[in-house]
Amino acid sequence: MTRGVLFACLITLQLLPAPVSAGDRGFTIDGWREAVVNVSSLDNYVAFFDEVAGWESRGGGAMDPDQLAMWGLSGRVAREQLMGNPGTTTGMVRLVEIAGSEQLIRPDSQSWDTGGWFDINMRVRDLQAKRLQLQRLGWQGSSDPVTFTFGPFEVTEWITRGPDGLTFALIQRHRPPLEGWPHLREFSRSFNATEVVVDLPASQRFYGDLLGFEEYLSHTGASSGSGRNVLGLPLNLAREVVRDVRVLHPRGLNEGSVELLAFQGLEGRDFSDRALPPNLGLLMLRFPVVGLDALVAHLEAAGVALAAPVSTVQMPPYGEVRSFALRSPSGSWLEFFETQTAIAPVP
Repeated sequence: MTRGVLFACLITLQLLPAPVSAGDRGFTIDGWREAVVNVSSLDNYVAFFDEVAGWESRGGGAMDPDQLAMWGLSGRVAREQLMGNPGTTTGMVRLVEIAGSEQLIRPDSQSWDTGGWFDINMRVRDLQAKRLQLQRLGWQGSSDPVTFTFGPFEVTEWITRGPDGLTFALIQRHRPPLEGWPHLREFSRSFNATEVVVDLPASQRFYGDLLGFEEYLSHTGASSGSGRNVLGLPLNLAREVVRDVRVLHPRGLNEGSVELLAFQGLEGRDFSDRALPPNLGLLMLRFPVVGLDALVAHLEAAGVALAAPVSTVQMPPYGEVRSFALRSPSGSWLEFFETQTAIAPVP
């Protein structure tokens, strides 16, 4: 997305109508069900999620040509495999391998660079043990694991990047005690994804006013004390650079949520032009919808253009679905899909 297109998008968002209550919209969006990642070696990443994350395959094979056409890739060939944490039905990762993909979405990037999805979050029981295992496989972090307080939580976190720029935020919770995660073994299901944004108010209007997301957590602050931080900021700057964090979800949950991250006073590179298929890395988040036509009508009434048109595609294991894509003000892709059989929302 060029700066001119971005500016036009921000102007549109400034003119959005007032938020409409969920009961009046005629559609329901749930938290994202899966993250879609384009990788250079599908087989290697399937093995990684099996052996390191402890996940299992939920289906795959040759990608539907109609899906590729929806992305503007008619004539391309691709394979896909959906991976999920055993015992869970959300927070999955759909690995796709699109033939001929070479360009990374966020090459040689820093945490304050904008454009595209930055990371997805998983919980681990023993972060240090997982870190050593990942380091042996060539994964690296922008800092050592850091223990810190974030809102009401005390956690240790490590942000690590692997092949094709796929980035995980691995989190070990200390306080309050973690409850409701009986299937946490190696990696938990994914529960949150981070978007580093250019304009935080515009992004809040996009998710809140336009899509009806509710705030789960809000935090503003710089690092204290030593300045140690998981984002790779120099220690002295980390004590000065304020970070704004907003976690949003259609029902105000931290389950399939979107985390908006903005750095006050820092300007990085903008990768939004690269944040689209068939580039390598974290391509998009997929949100299940009930009432997709009503959602499209709502977007059209707000003057918001679709990044990919409404299409009917085969999406294993859901079968035939109708879907379309949007781009956020910072250029990240979101895909919304409606199945013929309803997908139960996360409790």
